Amino acid sequence: MRPLSYLLTFLGSVVPAVLLGVILMVVSADVFMRLVLRDSLHIAHDLAIVALAGVVWFGIVGTARERELFGIKVLTDRLPHRWRIAVGVAVDLLVILIAAQVLRAAVIQVETARFTRFVALGWPKWIVSAGLAAAMAALIVVQLLHLWRLFRGSKND
Repeated sequence: MRPLSYLLTFLGSVVPAVLLGVILMVVSADVFMRLVLRDSLHIAHDLAIVALAGVVWFGIVGTARERELFGIKVLTDRLPHRWRIAVGVAVDLLVILIAAQVLRAAVIQVETARFTRFVALGWPKWIVSAGLAAAMAALIVVQLLHLWRLFRGSKND
């Protein structure tokens, strides 16, 4: 269980932080080149799009691990104790259903977008959809682990 916990922490915390660093470096380099060299870093736009998508999607995994997904914890903490568990289970199941549908849509998008490419990078655009699918799969695992811990009565990773 611990290796899975480390993997989910890596996906939800380290990956978004690294991708945010990529965004900051690429955009800063592009601004510097435009101001000083009067030329643009042509790959900056495409790299920023891919990295920002990764920050958002994998950031959701980290947020779910901290039980702060969409502010649900704030609402459920105000409920009476006997309702807290029932509402928590319902919310986890709803998030799993939504993530499963997004995962399905991302896989379909990967299958249908084989031929489009980012102009400057030359990378296929399905990479963004594959990242979304990976993030949604990790989100489903996080929610299932939370349900398992809830029914087991443990709060530890």
